[in-house]
Amino acid sequence: MRATASALVELARPGQWLKNGFVLLPLFFGHALLSAPAVRGALLATLAFCLASSAVYAFNDARDVERDRRHPDKCRRPLARGALSLQAAFVFAALAAVAALALGAIATPAVAVTIGAYLALNLAYSLGLKRVAWLDVILVASGFALRIIAGGFGAGVPLTPWILVMGFLLALMLALGKRHGDLVHVENGAAHATDAYHATTIEHVLAVLAGAVFVAYVFYTLSPDVTARHGHRALVYSAPWVALGVARYLILVFRHAAGGDPSRLAVRDPWLLGATIGWLATLGVILYT
Repeated sequence: MRATASALVELARPGQWLKNGFVLLPLFFGHALLSAPAVRGALLATLAFCLASSAVYAFNDARDVERDRRHPDKCRRPLARGALSLQAAFVFAALAAVAALALGAIATPAVAVTIGAYLALNLAYSLGLKRVAWLDVILVASGFALRIIAGGFGAGVPLTPWILVMGFLLALMLALGKRHGDLVHVENGAAHATDAYHATTIEHVLAVLAGAVFVAYVFYTLSPDVTARHGHRALVYSAPWVALGVARYLILVFRHAAGGDPSRLAVRDPWLLGATIGWLATLGVILYT
């Protein structure tokens, strides 16, 4: 029983929940951290997305179990190594999806609708669209844009177009970095559209995206809605941390092909971790002091 419970936790991949921090961006940038209703709604939306993403992981692993068994790293996942049955994975995915929708509805019906769109998007992704080159990474990035939208609904914070553009471009950059890592480290890329990608092409696109992420962030900090909300343009002083983080990520991808797991990189690479902490600290001082 204990082994099954441990395998289910592993199937849920709580280590990947760091990605759902995107849901909290509107709360933080919207100057709403001191509002109890906003914090409650944003946290409910974040927890709902954690469950929704776990449902997606479980369903995707069940669909790809045979491919994962031939993969040098994914063969250690609970389904691939036989620690769980396919039936258990499908039941877990269904229960997690229902719980995610219920939590989203508690936050606000709009969050539940957004989570429903996220689940539908990932269902289409798992059932075949992940094998369509370039469309697969666009769908992954769209999932992160939906996280930001849900965070805005949960916190009751109106979103500016630039924060959505920035979030989408950043997620697209991370998704392409992961594809680059798959190309370099994994010979059998049948689980995704890896065969249709070329490392050099991805690197060129990543360089463009990195610049676009930085420009979108600067435009966001200087946008009329943001300056009107905060009464100043000081948010732009946090942009150097963004430049450092993006540049460091490109170095890790280009020199070390280390883009495979952005969540792990974010907490293990000292430069990325320092850039993240510096960015959050700078924003905290600007927004809340």
